Amino acid sequence: MYDMIDNNRFAYFLNVMHYCIWRGDIRVGHVLYKVIGGFLLVFATLFLTKKYKGRLCAHLANHEKETHDYFYNKKSGFHIRWAHHRFGMFYLCYSVFLSFLIAGILLRNFVAVINPTLFIIISIIPIVVSYIPAYKAVFTDSRYLKYFKQFEKEDNRWHKKWTLITWIFCVGGIVIEIFGIITMMAIVVGGYNNIDLPFLPH
Repeated sequence: MYDMIDNNRFAYFLNVMHYCIWRGDIRVGHVLYKVIGGFLLVFATLFLTKKYKGRLCAHLANHEKETHDYFYNKKSGFHIRWAHHRFGMFYLCYSVFLSFLIAGILLRNFVAVINPTLFIIISIIPIVVSYIPAYKAVFTDSRYLKYFKQFEKEDNRWHKKWTLITWIFCVGGIVIEIFGIITMMAIVVGGYNNIDLPFLPH
């Protein structure tokens, strides 16, 4: 079905997540571009003379290649930059849970003696440690570009499967992060029963 680059399942999975997030951003972008393009067309039809409407269309046509490169360039385009940020955000949600856990323990047991700077450093250690292998797997030497070439050859069934998994990955990260906040609060106050949240059983 597919050949994993370097036979690394961890890198393969992360690059698929990154790839599907990138494709999703492009799909959303297509909708926005159609809306903006439709607005420009209506504006030109209603408010511009035939001469200026022609100039506007010619200007857009002349800069079509530049516009396409700005949005779709896989190294520096708008969509890939946003994909980088979103991938990192959702990936780090999982390690943020550990950061909240550690923060809760420190706040409950050592809040009177621990230095604030040391508190922050210790709390973010899981984030830093977990991000290093992900960065190497996806971004070092732009490795994701090799995976993108491989993924673009996959069939529609493969894309549907991994799009669903990517949704689960992203939503799961948000849920885990929220649970991390709740866990930290529970540790600080001494148990879940002391937290008054409407979605928790009492």
